[in-house]
Order: sequence, then structure tokens, then C-alpha cells
Amino acid sequence: MKRKHVFSIWLTLAGIMLFLLFPDPTQAGVRAGLELCGRVLIPSLFPVSVLAGCLIQMRASGSASHAAERGMRTLFGLPGEAALPLLLGLLGGFPLGAQLAASAYEAGSLTEQDAARLAGLSNQAGPAFLLGAAGTILGSRVIGMKLFYIQFAAAVLTGILHRNASSQPIQQKKRAEGRQTVALSATLPRCITESTLAMLRLTGAVAFFQAVSCCLNAALPTTELPPVFRAGCFGVLELTGGIASLRGLGLHASVLFPLSAAMIGWGGVCVHLQTAQALSEADIPIGSYLRYKAVQAVVSWILASFLS
Repeated sequence: MKRKHVFSIWLTLAGIMLFLLFPDPTQAGVRAGLELCGRVLIPSLFPVSVLAGCLIQMRASGSASHAAERGMRTLFGLPGEAALPLLLGLLGGFPLGAQLAASAYEAGSLTEQDAARLAGLSNQAGPAFLLGAAGTILGSRVIGMKLFYIQFAAAVLTGILHRNASSQPIQQKKRAEGRQTVALSATLPRCITESTLAMLRLTGAVAFFQAVSCCLNAALPTTELPPVFRAGCFGVLELTGGIASLRGLGLHASVLFPLSAAMIGWGGVCVHLQTAQALSEADIPIGSYLRYKAVQAVVSWILASFLS
């Protein structure tokens, strides 16, 4: 048996023991995750996800590709077909950007390499989440809007840094249906079903990682670990819980703001698992996406430090 597989088994058993030893934090975390999804994430993501999927399947990105070709090539080294998924991903929020990048690849509009880079560029926290959840946690919707601007700037700068990234040339998928026009009446029911399943996966992932964060908060020693380190660990796992932990420390704005921006730029393991599922269904590797988000987290921290 491979060592990596053995480690995964022991990690899973440790997680089960953690939940059994701390049942109250587990239940509180699940309730918090379900409330977050029902109050903020699903209402802001679901309608946009349905109609964005319709646009991709109806090949609307091809209609706008000519106008956006020069700008996308100059800035990001991506074809014009990536412009519409990029815009919808930035406005829709996690994990819509990755889902649209995978859909564009399966439709034959992007190569595998371009789809992987587009996923890193477009898979961002939406304005509804940053103004609602993050802005409320940090005490001001204005702060949430500033974080959205920083995220946008960091994503653009990271995309520019990656536009000349070398990789193996990959042939673009060629599918007959990718060149056909699809009617809205045919694609809308399918997109509603797919978006509903995506919301269920989102809810499960958020509830699970909220439970993990609450259990770790109860299990980790309170005196031996620096509070900022604990909050950072929670932010690596799940974005909302990490920002809430930072807020509870009473940090100065010059520290709180850059750390929150870095967490938003990274996204969290919770988001990355959802992204991995969307990309794996289209046979797109996730390695370049994770490298992109790591660089974006650093760029976000630098920009927020200057602004604060």
C-alpha cells in the first residue's frame, strides 16, 4: 500500500474521531455552514449560475470573442472566447468561474491549458459574498467593496504574470455539437438541474469545513498557538470562518485588512475541492489553478498592505 494512501486513511480516521469527541462544535459548525449557504451563497449564486450556464451552452462566448480577442490576448494570453466566462465568474462568485471554464473546454471553445488558466483567473469571490458575508463580518460593506476591488486587481495582475507560462501544447477539443446553435428552451432545464446539483455540493462542502473549523478551534490548545496563526489555519481551510476568526482577534486595520485580502485571494480548501470536482469532470488538471491562487493570495496581501 502506498504511503500517501495510508496517510489518507489515517487522516480520515482522525477526522472521524475529532467529530465524535467534539459533537457540539461539529453541530454548531454544520448549522453555521447551512445558514451561510441559505442566507448568502445560494441566493447570490444560483440564478447567475443557471443563466451563465445557458450563455456558455448557447455559444454566446463565440459571439463576443472577436471584440474581446485583442484585449484578452494582450493581457492574459487567452482567446476571446474566455472573455464571457471571465466576466461571469468575477460577478457570480465561487465556484462558478471554474464551472464555466470547464464548460467552455467541453464545448470546444478553449484548450485544456487555456481552461486551466481561465479557472484560476475567473474563479473569484463574488461581490454579493464580499459585500454581504465578508463585509458584515468585518463591520462595513465599504470594506467588502474595497476587498472586491483588491481581488479584481490581484486577479488581473496574476493573470498578466501567468500569460507567458510555458506548458505542453494541447490540442483543442473538436466536437460537432460545439459548432451548433443551442436554443434556450433546450438548455435552460439542463442548466437548472446542473446548477441545483452544484448548489448542493457547495452547501455540503461549506457545512463540512465549517464543522472542521469549529472542531479544530475547540481541540487546539488556546495558549500555545498564536491567535493569528490559528485564524490563518482556519482561513486556509474555509474562507468565511477564517475571516470571522481574524475579526474576533481585535487586530488593527493595517493587519486585519491585508490578511483578509490574502484569504480571499487564496479562496480556501473548501472552494478548491469544489473547483477540483468541476475541473476533474472535464479532465482538466488542477495544479496550475492552485499555483495561480497561491500567487494571487500574495499579490492581494501586497496590494491591501499598500492601501491600508
